[in-house]
Amino acid sequence: MALKECTIDSVTCNLRNREWIILLREKDREQYLPICIGQNQANIVKRELVHDYKYYYESKYYERFLAGTDIFMSTLESVIVGMPQDLLFRAKLLLKESGNSFEIDCPVAGALALAFRRKAKILVDETTFQKAGISLPE
Repeated sequence: MALKECTIDSVTCNLRNREWIILLREKDREQYLPICIGQNQANIVKRELVHDYKYYYESKYYERFLAGTDIFMSTLESVIVGMPQDLLFRAKLLLKESGNSFEIDCPVAGALALAFRRKAKILVDETTFQKAGISLPE
């Protein structure tokens, strides 16, 4: 499975159906991956993107909620976004603590917010881009 590094391009709302979308962009290419999310998840990601620090303590507790354990002291190495057969996006946090590596499944919007906050790599597997990605002509 080849992994492509991405960045968060935008968080936007489709005004026709009120659906929120996180748009990931592959680094160095005009290839995008739209991920539909709920309004609450969109708000979490938007807060991180604009550095709204009045929600700092809420964010710390959200990290615990995401993983089901305290990951605040762990190093987040990367987030991997994928889409298995059920066509729902999934995310895995790749963490390191005290020399041990482990991974935790996580809601995709929360994982992306966490990756942005901690400056971790966002990786998307190539088959996900093939199934749901959008390429613009170069």
